[in-house]
Amino acid sequence: MKQIPRIIAVILLLVLYAFARPKDISNSEKTKLSSNFNFEKSILYYPKNLNPIFVRKVHPQYEKLSTWISSIGTSVAFIDYDDDNLLNDVVSIDPRFNRVFVSPLNNTGNRFLPFELEVKTLPMNEGVAPSGLLVNDFNEDGKEDILVMYFGRSPILFYKSDEGYDEAELILNETWNSTTGTIADFDSDGHPDIFIGNYFPNESILYNPNCTDKNQIMQHSMSHGDNGARNRIFLWSGIDKNGKAIFKEDKNWLKGLPLPNDWTLAVAAGDIDGDLVPDLYISNDFGPDKLLLNKSTKGKLLFKELKGQRTFTSLKSNIIGNDSFKGMGAEMYDINNDGLLDIFVSNIADDYALHESHFLFINNGDKKLIESGIAPFENKSEDLGMSRSSWGWDCKFGDFNNDMIPEAVQATGFVKGKTNRWPELQELATLNDELLADINFWPQLKPGDAISGNAHIPFFVKSESGKYFDLSKNIGIDENQITRAIAIADIDHDGKLDFVTGNQWEDSKLYHNKSKSFNSFLGLSLKFPLNSTNNSIKIDEKIEGPTKYAIGAIAKIKLKNGKELMRFVDGGNGHSGRNSPELHFGLGKNNNEIVSVDLTWRNSKGIIKKSKINLNNGWHTIYLPY
Repeated sequence: MKQIPRIIAVILLLVLYAFARPKDISNSEKTKLSSNFNFEKSILYYPKNLNPIFVRKVHPQYEKLSTWISSIGTSVAFIDYDDDNLLNDVVSIDPRFNRVFVSPLNNTGNRFLPFELEVKTLPMNEGVAPSGLLVNDFNEDGKEDILVMYFGRSPILFYKSDEGYDEAELILNETWNSTTGTIADFDSDGHPDIFIGNYFPNESILYNPNCTDKNQIMQHSMSHGDNGARNRIFLWSGIDKNGKAIFKEDKNWLKGLPLPNDWTLAVAAGDIDGDLVPDLYISNDFGPDKLLLNKSTKGKLLFKELKGQRTFTSLKSNIIGNDSFKGMGAEMYDINNDGLLDIFVSNIADDYALHESHFLFINNGDKKLIESGIAPFENKSEDLGMSRSSWGWDCKFGDFNNDMIPEAVQATGFVKGKTNRWPELQELATLNDELLADINFWPQLKPGDAISGNAHIPFFVKSESGKYFDLSKNIGIDENQITRAIAIADIDHDGKLDFVTGNQWEDSKLYHNKSKSFNSFLGLSLKFPLNSTNNSIKIDEKIEGPTKYAIGAIAKIKLKNGKELMRFVDGGNGHSGRNSPELHFGLGKNNNEIVSVDLTWRNSKGIIKKSKINLNNGWHTIYLPY
């Protein structure tokens, strides 16, 4: 009789668990949904003549946490290295070799030999490790340059020249630990600026086993950590006499904003309110994310924090600016085809672990709320089936079968091993915040230990019910792998989006889209002619002289069925995977109807320009007056 209350309690828990679990869909619907997706997998370049490592040598204080400290650093970004007008080349960071490589993607022709992007003239202290990438024409000469972020030093700019790459400091060499970044015109002067997101405090030494400095720390809170590093914004300020871009740091951009020392792992920049000024979503580990409304003027940054509005039925941690989750990915994308940017955020969402859930913030477009300092977003991740997967990192949307309904792909997993350390991590999460910063109180996390090691890449497809379901198993991409970066592009301009993954301590991969879908599409490569004085738009014409991608430009199309699709030229949102700057619209079965496209951009003087053009289906290169 004494066991009856316990039995009832167990039964009640099982019933509640059953109701809490999302309902699955039938096998027949899975088969139907997955029939339009097919990917050919291949491995990205890595040097066969070098011996890989699978954990880093770390500072002596971090030795017991060597697996944790070594858990990031993979990055992938598309680039048109050989100027064939296709983004079929990739820049990648492979931590197994602690190097940056530029290579053509598999099965795209032997157009050039892969090579290492080496630092030849600038100082590199012991233990410096590349950690992130951005690609852009920084000095506006028509050549795509590469910015490399690091753990152990400040970023380096690699300017492409006829002889290779010339390196230059972004700032006088300092000890930073950078994890993410993006490019956007934050001060509306017509030239893209640089955001760098940092993690461990400046001067922290992670990967030098010979360092004797004993002041290394961890975060002092699992939910309100504010002892990390300052994020940085550098404003484009012209070109110097040597042809290099001049970037000046705005050291006051955080003035008036709370918790300036974040543990940032991802960032998304995009226009959430329609003023063609890029706003910021900063995804933070160990503390609240930030949504920052951009009120900047030329040469002077000003951001205002927006916080979500809590209702009687909403959870505090699901409100923008109040979450206590472990943010590791961020993406701005018009998910529901209403012409407004929504926000997808990866957190930890592992079954039987720290199941925080991911966020899918839907934008209602209410400008009155924005004026009142309220974020016009509501988290719909659970309603839409996007709240659960695993330990999430990069998260990206794209219309992979051109049916006008975007799918989502996500990087997941932390570390592989034989000994599950989730119980110790759960215990750590309940530790007094004042003890967390002291490494001595942390459990062992060394080679052989596992946390969320049994992961795969979720591929979320929207069902007839309106909910998304992970169909990776049904389309054959559910192999166990630990992933950090996702980047999407149409590498061969066949109208079908492909993607690459940056995997941690294992092979990174290309997923080449071989879908048999016959839906139509519209692809736009929006570019600025840099030496032209012509004030008219040029469509698919040959342009003499250098050009560059029109970062921040927006394209909207309205279809006869009333849907409004919006895309913008992305400067590199996410954790460590950088999407193509080209725009892709799935059009469904529109039978090659002429599509009306509204274009909006800023010219080189920061003046907003607009134009309406009509296009046939397929890929087009549009030259916008600059």
